[in-house]
Amino acid sequence: EKERNAKLIVEMAGPQTSLIDPENTTLSIVTTYSLILYGNSAMEKDYDDILSHDQFIEDENGVLVGTGPKYASQRAVFEDLGQGVLNNAFEGYNCSLFAYGQTGSGKSYSMVGYGPNKGIVPITCDELFKAIEADKGDTKYEVTFSMLEIYNEQVRDLLVRNNPKGGLKVRENPKLGLFYVVDLKKTAVGSYQEIERRTAEGTANRTVAATNMNATSSRAHTVVTITFDQIKKNDAGEETKKSSVINLVDLAGSERADSTGATGDRLKEGAQINKSLSALGNVISALAELSTSKKKVKVPYRDSILTKLLQNALGGNSKTIMIAALSPADINFDETLSTLRYADRAKKIKNKAVVNENPMEKLIRELKEENEKLKRAMEGGMIPSEGGAIDPAERDRLRKEMEEEIKAQLLANMDAMKEMSTSWDDKLKESQRTFSEQTSEKESMAMRKKVEPHLTNLNEDPQLSGVIVHFIKLGENFIGLSNTNPDVAISGLGVQKQHSIMTLENDQVSIKPAVPGAKTKVNGAPLTGERVLQHFDRVLFGSNNLFVFNNPKNPVLPDGTPDKIDYEFAQKELAASKGFSTGGQGLTKEQQIAQEQVLELLPLVSEVNAVSEELDKHRSFEVILISGAALEGISSNKTTKVMVKMKDLLNGNTWVWERGKFMNRRYLMQDLYQRHLDGDEEVKKIPNEEDPFWEPPEDVLIGTANIFLQSLAFGLDFDDRLAITDYK
Repeated sequence: EKERNAKLIVEMAGPQTSLIDPENTTLSIVTTYSLILYGNSAMEKDYDDILSHDQFIEDENGVLVGTGPKYASQRAVFEDLGQGVLNNAFEGYNCSLFAYGQTGSGKSYSMVGYGPNKGIVPITCDELFKAIEADKGDTKYEVTFSMLEIYNEQVRDLLVRNNPKGGLKVRENPKLGLFYVVDLKKTAVGSYQEIERRTAEGTANRTVAATNMNATSSRAHTVVTITFDQIKKNDAGEETKKSSVINLVDLAGSERADSTGATGDRLKEGAQINKSLSALGNVISALAELSTSKKKVKVPYRDSILTKLLQNALGGNSKTIMIAALSPADINFDETLSTLRYADRAKKIKNKAVVNENPMEKLIRELKEENEKLKRAMEGGMIPSEGGAIDPAERDRLRKEMEEEIKAQLLANMDAMKEMSTSWDDKLKESQRTFSEQTSEKESMAMRKKVEPHLTNLNEDPQLSGVIVHFIKLGENFIGLSNTNPDVAISGLGVQKQHSIMTLENDQVSIKPAVPGAKTKVNGAPLTGERVLQHFDRVLFGSNNLFVFNNPKNPVLPDGTPDKIDYEFAQKELAASKGFSTGGQGLTKEQQIAQEQVLELLPLVSEVNAVSEELDKHRSFEVILISGAALEGISSNKTTKVMVKMKDLLNGNTWVWERGKFMNRRYLMQDLYQRHLDGDEEVKKIPNEEDPFWEPPEDVLIGTANIFLQSLAFGLDFDDRLAITDYK
């Protein structure tokens, strides 16, 4: 936004938001909100009904402090939103808070925060335990914490390192009509510090998984669930439990997939990149219609995993707040308008929340009664037996499905009863023992980072950068896949069993390939032999394992190396090494857009090349620029187009894809690769029509030539040599 000299197009005054059309500055779209909208991006740090992108400074602790009346701090956001969530939780209501908006608009900053600028989630958790500690009455408080991620319709538990292939199952509780995640880890927590540590643990697991699965973090939803129970005796002496489930949801980036060039793609329908967000939009639209009309509307909760798990939060027993994160830059006008429309629909939904308070004995009795009913159903009461018009094979299938559902529900009920009968103190002690071990491990790592050479990861999501740390021991360090017991275990696309060797001697670290063909790059250049690493050198193993080398024993920065290395710097370096310009000075608006697209596509092209190699597809991909002159007579748009060329390595056939089609296919390739990792043998037998790597032969533009036809009008013979201009 800064490099492209973006202009501010969002104005807020009270509950009114005005959006100025950058193509027609006299036109202003005005919307009024009963909920509060917050905007935050790299360009601006402001919230609520006030906008500012320059009225703050960073103090010596890294905390952003307002210097004018138009700046709203993270604390102000909490007081507007988080405090209400907290108050409702103490009253016994279910609460939900979710952030929606395009990538980079400030969802994660508002929800989680960065560094010392803590967001709503950590401040809410901190205030929750402060309120518990301040209560000197006889109420007993129990807090449990869980954290999951939804990526490509698969659920991953972020509090465990190894999840089953295909993710955790999502089932429906037939009694409550709500969905739950089977075997999701729920950890007892006794302080804010424990929640903070669990969140860090979840983020670390998320980073490792994203690298292994080749996942894009901005395409994943993160759901933190805090269950807050208050147990006390009523006037009759019975123990009653007031329970509140707090869902804090950081949604994936809402930017719409670029359909340019993908319109005619035969596989367009299969690549539902934003499937869960589309389903969420449909659910919100249906709920809004239900709230404003008397028509019967079916709410499509079952269309995605996300909407199944948020069913109660969206249209059930919950007090729910939505943050609409807006980019105020003119270059994001369409996405900002789309977000505002989304929020406009959401505000029409009316939920009826009730206090969740029940006697403890009643809860256990109801679970026991339900288990008895389920056992009777297993004995044949509800499962179709012989006879009737149902085909025997179909009847067996239905019987098997129902048996699985009943068994799952029985196990879930038994787990719930076990939870209730297990002493809370015992659960908390076990959790705190693990927490204590992890805390000492974290402190030890912090000390080691000050004195030992190490690698730290880089990720497009700043939250996930610096999470993975690999220390380099004295002597040789083998780097490779974990199943070969290396000194530094990495996995992901393009990583060999024995990939590289790093050697620490005399406070210097050198690196060399372990085997011929192992793809490693240092500062954007391919590693062909042994070389000494300097402090803050960038190292890329395979296609997506990007690290920064840190050497506290010799912390001298080479000339031209910045004091801080981030993902964007490393990607620009990789692009420059391939001959693409990365400087933004003196470029036209169209050239800046083309440069952005090149920087975006290069790592993705590298990734699909690695997928192609691993799946033996015999395809190579490269980013190409087609000049406006080459498109003369073919396209009315005379600007340079960024495209991707696919080449068949067996016969030399080539295809040129527009960016939209490539993004579409890349998503399908990721899905295919994930199925391959999960052991799906059908991946090898996929028919051509469903294979994202396959295309029928087609005409390819090799160049254009201008032919003067005036001689034809006079019937004259004309002999000339024509120059063909290729796309380069």
